[in-house]
Formats: sequence, C-alpha cells, structure tokens
Amino acid sequence: MKEVDNLEENKMPKRINSSYIIYEIQHLLHIESGFLYTVKQLFIRPGKLVRNFILDDRSKVTKPLIFLIFSGTIFTLIFHFFHIEYVFFSFDQKIGNIDGFLEKKAISDWTNNHIGYSSLIIGFFIALWTTLFFKKHKYNVYEITILLCYSVGQGLLIISLFTLVSIIFKTKSIASIGVFASYFYIFWSIGQFFGEKRIINYVKAIICCILGAVSFQLILMLLAYIFHQLGIRS
Repeated sequence: MKEVDNLEENKMPKRINSSYIIYEIQHLLHIESGFLYTVKQLFIRPGKLVRNFILDDRSKVTKPLIFLIFSGTIFTLIFHFFHIEYVFFSFDQKIGNIDGFLEKKAISDWTNNHIGYSSLIIGFFIALWTTLFFKKHKYNVYEITILLCYSVGQGLLIISLFTLVSIIFKTKSIASIGVFASYFYIFWSIGQFFGEKRIINYVKAIICCILGAVSFQLILMLLAYIFHQLGIRS
C-alpha cells in the first residue's frame, strides 16, 4: 500500500513557483527550441537559414508562423507599454462618395492592433508576387510565405529594437531609422534567399514588396467599400 501511495504522490503536479512560471514562459516563447538562435541567424544569413528550413533541417529554428506572431506581439507590447502610436496602414483617401469612414476606420484599427496577423496577410501578398517574379527558382507560394514570415517578423523586431533605443536616448529620429532599416532588411533577405550575388534579385525583391503592400491596401479598401454598402442597405 505504501508503494501505491508513493506512486500517487509522484504523479501529483508540482507546486507552482517561480521556476514553474519561468519554464512555462520559455515553453510559450519557444526559446528552448531556438528563438534567439533564429533571430541571430536571420541577422547574419537569412537566405541560407530559410533555404535550410525548407529543404533540409527544421529542428533548430522557431517555426515561421510562431516567429512572426511572437515578433508582432513583442512589437505591439512595446508600442502599447510606452504609449507609442504606429500606423501600419490607414485610409485617408475617399472611396467613391463614402463620407462616413466608420467601416474604414474599423478596418484600419484592426490592422494596426493586430500587427502579427496583418504582417502575415501582407506577407502572403508579397509571397504571391515573389512567386511570380522568381518562378524559375521553382519555390511554391507556401514556401515563399515561410520566407516572408521570417523576413517580416525580423523586420518588426528591428523596429522594436530601434524604438527602445530611441526611448532611451529620447529622440524620435532613431525610431524612424528603424522603420527604414526594417524595409531594407526585408528587401535584402528576399534577395539573398534567391542568390546573394545577383543585384537583380534585390531589385525584384523591392518591386515585389511594393506590389504586395499595394495589393494589401487595395483589398482593405474593397472590404471597407463592401461593409459600407452593406451598412447602407441595412
């Protein structure tokens, strides 16, 4: 009977303490599966890292969707905690004769309050254009989307880092530099993925990103128009 009691005691969950909380946070953030390693490698050799993930070893790095959503969460928390306004997308222009802007504002607010999901969507649009412009490399749109998850996620971390530095030194110009640095990084990482020695790859990467951003905004404008029409008819 004592042996049975001992086995039951061993099966009892451990007390919740600081060690338990730290373990759970690490598990949630996937630090133990390579988040910091992923960030480091994306700074050094993003193209090689993503190619290796797609074609060979997927065990060392954080999964692409988790990486993007977690990066977006860090970005959102920093801007929310320090009360910094960052407009990811906005609708200042009119659509036809729409004057209410209620639906447009709702979509803009959702987009800016859900940076991770918005980045995933815009990344998918960029992936569509990238698949078209780099079709001879024979990567499908899903594999290109993985590339964009890592590139856009790292871009958000770059903005977050520059923002923290700007807060420390109390100058907004550093944060603005971070935004441009994140754009440059995304162009560079896409170009490097398809071949770092060819300048044309970086040019096409810039074009794909611009077309992806425009496509995303056009879709949002269409949704705003549809919601407005539904509101009128109701």
